[in-house]
Amino acid sequence: MSARSAKRPMGHLELRKPAAAVLLIAGLLGLGWLIWVVNIERSCTLRQWPELARCPAAIEASASRADATALAARLRARTARNPGDSEAWIALAQAALQAGAADQDSALDNATRLAPQDQRNQRLQASRALQQANWPQAVHWLMRLIEDNADGGAALAMATLVGVEPAMEAMKAGISPSQRWLGPTIEAMERAGQPSVRIMPLVVKALPYKGVPPALAQRLIKDLKAGGLWMEAHSLWLASLGQAQALVFNGSFESGFREGGFDWEASPAPPGQGGYQLRQLEMPGHGGVLQLEFTGRPIAVPIVLQHVVLLEKRYRFTGEFMSSGLRSAEGLVWVFQCTGPGGEVARTQAIQDTGRQWKTITAEITLPAGCGPAVSLQLQTFAAYESVAGMRGQASFDNFRLESLP
Repeated sequence: MSARSAKRPMGHLELRKPAAAVLLIAGLLGLGWLIWVVNIERSCTLRQWPELARCPAAIEASASRADATALAARLRARTARNPGDSEAWIALAQAALQAGAADQDSALDNATRLAPQDQRNQRLQASRALQQANWPQAVHWLMRLIEDNADGGAALAMATLVGVEPAMEAMKAGISPSQRWLGPTIEAMERAGQPSVRIMPLVVKALPYKGVPPALAQRLIKDLKAGGLWMEAHSLWLASLGQAQALVFNGSFESGFREGGFDWEASPAPPGQGGYQLRQLEMPGHGGVLQLEFTGRPIAVPIVLQHVVLLEKRYRFTGEFMSSGLRSAEGLVWVFQCTGPGGEVARTQAIQDTGRQWKTITAEITLPAGCGPAVSLQLQTFAAYESVAGMRGQASFDNFRLESLP
């Protein structure tokens, strides 16, 4: 969940008022249906509607509330003459609803039996279920709307219901290898004013089915990290990878960096501060390594970082580095920084020129109270002024590891 300002989107509804949220969404679904009907009437009047046989019922269905009772009577006669006329049943369902007729439910059910994938029927079914707080039926029809008709309003409604326990149970039951509604629901979470963490039970259940597109999982992890929910973000990261990982991810630099998770991140350089070039390359005896070429220009710090989730209090960090022609007064340093209060908790010795010889760097970390479960392992200049002065030369890194201490 990304950090939000005090100003909420207009659609935001606090979860402690689910009834208000349900009524609003039900009203929006009904309003969308009415707008659709008015547009059809105009298309029919202008003779633009491609299936003119559908127009009479659509025109009739847009009549004013004052005429709804008479309209419903005419439509009942029409359905009696032709019980398979789905357009007449759809129009009757709306007219009976406007008139408050006793047969509004049966008219809608008949319309749905004849045209179960019709967006108008599905919207009215969802609206009715929401107003009745019939959560399994509401979720069923919202799912149908999303999957059959790519209905954005239904995705927003589903996102609004995330966290309402009975609706969530119905959503969990709807997670399957073939489901296609979860992705649009995740995308609608921010518009619904919902924190990303509330949809996590559904995401975790869908991951084994590959039911969450990688880009959406990446966005969720980023949102959770931004909201300080490090454990939830890390759990989703590991679940998306499908296997356990070392405390320092990709510490041997054998694979390219994955964005939006717990891999290495290079700091974007502000204008005028492109003081280094970062690349991954192969070196004999080491395989993949991280190499930085410094250009003498000001350096954006931290240069590169990784967020690491730590559950113990004490750790030992080890790594290897090699530098060549590194012209710097005080060199570079790897620093462990709390993501919460606590600031810097450990740093390695200064990294100076080694004449192309590989050397070991170490640090012992003791996490203070309040540091939080995550730290940032980041490369920066040992002295702050050198980030402005810049430096020249090369530095390479490999085999980063963390192990817990008693």
